Amino acid sequence: MPNTSKHSLAILNYYKSFGVETHIQNKPRIRFKNYSYNESKKEILNDQLKELEKKMINLDCELKLKAKNFVFYDGLSKSNIMIIGEAPGYEEDKIGKPFVGTAGKKLDQMINAIGLDRKKNVYITNIIPWRPPNNRTPTENEINFFLPFVEKHISIIKPKILLLFGNVSSKSLLKLKDGITKNHGKWFNYKNPFLQNKIFTTCIFHPSYLLRIPNKKKIAWEDLKKVKEKITSLRIKT
Repeated sequence: MPNTSKHSLAILNYYKSFGVETHIQNKPRIRFKNYSYNESKKEILNDQLKELEKKMINLDCELKLKAKNFVFYDGLSKSNIMIIGEAPGYEEDKIGKPFVGTAGKKLDQMINAIGLDRKKNVYITNIIPWRPPNNRTPTENEINFFLPFVEKHISIIKPKILLLFGNVSSKSLLKLKDGITKNHGKWFNYKNPFLQNKIFTTCIFHPSYLLRIPNKKKIAWEDLKKVKEKITSLRIKT
């Protein structure tokens, strides 16, 4: 077997004897490129989410005593679009993921229609991580208890757009006095206490509400089209 190193050295010396001292490559050589940068960012993000999850699971909260599973999030953690709903229902509590079952399928239909997908470009969570008994609406005390953790959750994901589905998430995060029937489709600049930049935020009817009152679907579709327009105008990567 020929000595490759010795052979290569002989070729270099041959070119050097003709005065050739430089070699031009087809592509530039990046000597100091950090190939692990994106992986490091992903690891940091995952560590932050795990830390927040651990803190929330260890909270002293009556809701978790009657719920089956802690429901944290679903979707892509590095997404520019974040969806926040109300609280887990029966199916969510059973599986441990937000927006599953009939309401979850409806949500998927809604966001898929504007090019969003929980498996590709959307991050999903709720205001309340444990199912309230009998799927009741969360109390004001429960919402206020979890709100700081939701705000921290948002600051970790750092979305470009927030989609708030339903009254609970809309009123609690945006501090609105009026319900979603008066505020759906409007754009707000949500200010997170842990972030410097404000986030474009809008309110949309909850999928379970649309299943109960189908004649509101047309309104929800118009609101979703506004979301698509905003994504396009801001040139947000999805």
